[in-house]
Amino acid sequence: MFFERVKTPGLGHNAYVLGCGEGIAVVVDPRRDVAKYLQIARDNDLSIAYCIETHRQEDFEYGSASLSEITGAKILAGTHSLFGRADVRLGDGEEIRIGTTRLVALATPGHTPESMCYAVYPEDSGGICWGVFTGDTIFVGDTGRTDLSDPERTAENAGLLYDSVHQKLTPPGEAWR
Repeated sequence: MFFERVKTPGLGHNAYVLGCGEGIAVVVDPRRDVAKYLQIARDNDLSIAYCIETHRQEDFEYGSASLSEITGAKILAGTHSLFGRADVRLGDGEEIRIGTTRLVALATPGHTPESMCYAVYPEDSGGICWGVFTGDTIFVGDTGRTDLSDPERTAENAGLLYDSVHQKLTPPGEAWR
């Protein structure tokens, strides 16, 4: 499996290129300047088949539409009305197979109402989750802010985010360490 993180200088933004087997890749949360993703795909003999959006972005513009135009990639997002254009919409618990990799969509509201995470199950993983693309739902040692989408609903959003983390992202019987 191929995996590369692409950090945007000057912003707290990471995008990811994931090779899903059979020469197919997805780009998660691409920024508007898509040249880096195209170069990574070329250098690794990958064809970008999907752009995955985890939530709306306030501090940059997504590059999904540009990547779609250039590569023919489909835009994948959640079912919430706040997501813009999407060719494929997945609801909570729905799955898609891309190449030899299965992705499971997880609705994780709190940071934003439409936040989605995507659990990754490579074919050779024996059914064990390899990782989860969380957008801004969680970070290393932190969670996304709950006041940005609607400051009047900060406390309610914090409760939603708590539930999202503990009911969707924390394995049963496990605590964050």
